[in-house]
Amino acid sequence: MDTTLAISEAGVNTVFHKALAGLPPVAKTESQTWGPFFATYSVAVFLSGGTASLENAPANKLDVSGLHISGSVAASVGFDLGLILPTICIPPEPICADLPLVGHVCLPQFCIPWPHASISPFLPFSFNVDLSFGFRVDDLGAQWGIDVLVDPFSPRFDLTPMAPVILSQMEAEVTSKLSAIPGLGGLLSGLIKTVMDAFTPIVDLLLDAISGLINAVLKTLDLLNVSIPFNLLKFDKLQTFIPTNVPLLGDAPVKMTLTGLTASVLDHELVAEGQFA
Repeated sequence: MDTTLAISEAGVNTVFHKALAGLPPVAKTESQTWGPFFATYSVAVFLSGGTASLENAPANKLDVSGLHISGSVAASVGFDLGLILPTICIPPEPICADLPLVGHVCLPQFCIPWPHASISPFLPFSFNVDLSFGFRVDDLGAQWGIDVLVDPFSPRFDLTPMAPVILSQMEAEVTSKLSAIPGLGGLLSGLIKTVMDAFTPIVDLLLDAISGLINAVLKTLDLLNVSIPFNLLKFDKLQTFIPTNVPLLGDAPVKMTLTGLTASVLDHELVAEGQFA
């Protein structure tokens, strides 16, 4: 006996969004060092939204447009100012003299101890992607499953709005740390510029690293992993059928096994066809 089950495009949207809502947020942390600068950053990613549409055979595709990927980056970026700034001592050079009856004497010299500087920016991000999935039927033991497998994709992230935020926070931190040191006077602006000239190119490296981490996080999600099928629907192999004349004539329910299943798209409906034994 053959059986057919059809799910409308609206129904597939409902199932897809329910499956999407069940995905937990994923987070990952990495660290990098660039010369005197070091950074630790964590990325958390969430999926939501998107509109699913069905592409008829022979393509048999599930297309999702406008899948919303959002999240945040929590970072810690820092360095020791002494690794960038020159040594400043008062007096600049040791002043020593040989005094009668005293011997060799040097005036005390004070060298400025450059502090550590760090910032902890919190950077939200969001963007949309369009994806395509192929259908596959899997034998899950006691069940049949209709799975989807995402086609490879390369999301493009525009993280450039984060750069001014990071630069502004670092400049404020460096200014605060150096302003607290007495005696710098007219040297202050030049020292701040020295630090920021060294730090500015690092921001691009940091954003590239964060972009790579976002990609790595996305690839760990079952839904977006190109090698892991994501289960969309499940059917028990053993199904119970109740005769139409029950309970008038007392026929018992009949159990039958779904021995095979195929899935395809017809007239923008997901059609599952199987055979009962």
